[in-house]
Parts: sequence; C-alpha cells; structure tokens
Amino acid sequence: MRARLYIRWALVCAASLAMLGALSLGEPLNAVAQAQPTTLGPSSNPLSGNPEAIEQGRKLYFTWCVQCHGPKADGRSRFGEYAKDLRQFSLGYSVFFATVVAGRPAKKMPPWGEYLSPEDIQRIGAYLETLAIAGANWKD
Repeated sequence: MRARLYIRWALVCAASLAMLGALSLGEPLNAVAQAQPTTLGPSSNPLSGNPEAIEQGRKLYFTWCVQCHGPKADGRSRFGEYAKDLRQFSLGYSVFFATVVAGRPAKKMPPWGEYLSPEDIQRIGAYLETLAIAGANWKD
C-alpha cells in the first residue's frame, strides 16, 4: 500500500513538472487569478474573493489538479478531455468540497482528503471561482 502511494506521488510530481513547462507558453496566471467572476452570486466558500487565498489556491491547483483538469481548468489535459470542466462547476461549493475529499472513483477522480487540508480545498475553490463561466454555481 505504501509503495502505491509513493508511486502515485512520483507520478503527480512528474506530471506537475511537465505541466509547469507547458504553462510558460500560456497566459499570465496572475491576470487569470485576479479576475473576479461577474456572473456569480456569493459563494459558500469562506475564502471566496480573498486575494491571498486565491493565489495560494492557484498554486495548489497547479500542484494537485492540473494533471487531469488542465491548465485552464476546462477538463483538457495532456491525457485528453475526460475530466470535469471546473469552470462550469454547477453543483455548489459543498459538493465541490465533498468531491475533492472523497473523490469519485467511478469517474476516476481520486480522493484528496488525505493529502489536502480543508483550508487548502477552500483555497483551490476560491481560485476556481475566479475562472467560472456562465452557468457555474459555487453557492449552496
């Protein structure tokens, strides 16, 4: 069991490094992270709109989530287009939080509650809110 965790960790690290190289070709991330959504109502996330939390969430996203959800959080990664488009997340913040903690094994989403603190998940959610597009819902 421990060996599987080390292998998973090594794969996540390798994929993160690959994605960091790809990011240097994309849009500046600070502009994306600071853009506030205009179509969203208030979020249930206690860190929603907090600039420091958003920046920390961006860093956490690019460490833990980018491998599957892609650099734009649109579900397009180097593995293909199979992950959820997090810009359109419409199930509310509580469902987002629970999904990150417990995962969705049937959809190949691993549980991250063992690796990410509740505050880290809130930070990632705050960052993702800044990427939201029409139809997204972060309010419970």
